Amino acid sequence: MTPTPKPPRALPRWRRLLPLLGLFVLGWVLWRMDLPAMGRALGKVSVATIVLASASFCANLLLKAYRWQRLLAAQGILIPLRVALAAFLSGQFYGQVTLGRAGEFLRVEALLERQVSMGAALASCVFDRLLDLFVVLAAGSVLSALVLGDRRVALLALVVMVAGAVAVGVVLLSVGAPATLTGSENLAQRLLGKLGARPGLAAKLAKTLRDLAVGMRPMLRPLTLLEASAWSAVAWVGYFAALWQLAQGLGLGVSRVLLTATASFAALSALLPVTVSGLGARELIYINVLSTHGVAKEAAVVMSLLHLFVMSVSATVLGFGGVLWRQRQRL
Repeated sequence: MTPTPKPPRALPRWRRLLPLLGLFVLGWVLWRMDLPAMGRALGKVSVATIVLASASFCANLLLKAYRWQRLLAAQGILIPLRVALAAFLSGQFYGQVTLGRAGEFLRVEALLERQVSMGAALASCVFDRLLDLFVVLAAGSVLSALVLGDRRVALLALVVMVAGAVAVGVVLLSVGAPATLTGSENLAQRLLGKLGARPGLAAKLAKTLRDLAVGMRPMLRPLTLLEASAWSAVAWVGYFAALWQLAQGLGLGVSRVLLTATASFAALSALLPVTVSGLGARELIYINVLSTHGVAKEAAVVMSLLHLFVMSVSATVLGFGGVLWRQRQRL
């Protein structure tokens, strides 16, 4: 007789309220700031600077959409560029309102309606997330070492990042190898069963993980990986260029190397489960880094909030256009 599965337990209240911690931190930071000084700093930024920064960030999103289509092509999943663009942008819209930007993965809907399995559809999404994570970590670690003035540490950081990327690639290749797929799928199914998943659900989840591993293997081919890395580097220039333009408008007078290193670590704060889009954590990072280079705390906070504002508005506007575009494509 099959035992009746236990209903999932409701999340405790403290877990549901945890993401608000970042907002409390932001409130605490603003409470300690000179608000009139922040207003004067914000008044230095012209509308033209905001528009130019927004255009730079929009270019970043469009290039990433094209990168995603190229990753799909490496998998053998061929969809028109207009569909890839609309799906990617609609994912950006939903990513603005979900923790850890998990809503970005809703773009796989355009693949599922073409009978692509869930695992294969998620493979390219997970892979381009890994590419972005590598770019941010590499930029943050290497450029931070350069800011400290030690080129040997910067070179060591680069070597460590490349070695880590190679290790991740080897693991993905080994997991997705035909010789180990069956054993890995059976192991995943047993583990999911022990965690309380129903046998049918455990089998589906194990198959999804198997398809995910298989779907990543084509993207690890040298030429495909090189092309994807190149598009990633070019796309992130647009992300950082938006910051450089805003910093120039604020008259901060700090190097682009310092700004890029600061923004890299600030970007990682969006992954924290205690924040919404990194709010609170981002501001503390900007204050602690830029204040050591003569930037007033108020200007650092304005820089952080303004950059996040430009990114959020750009992604929301483009993303909403993507949502409407996807609806027209379905019709």
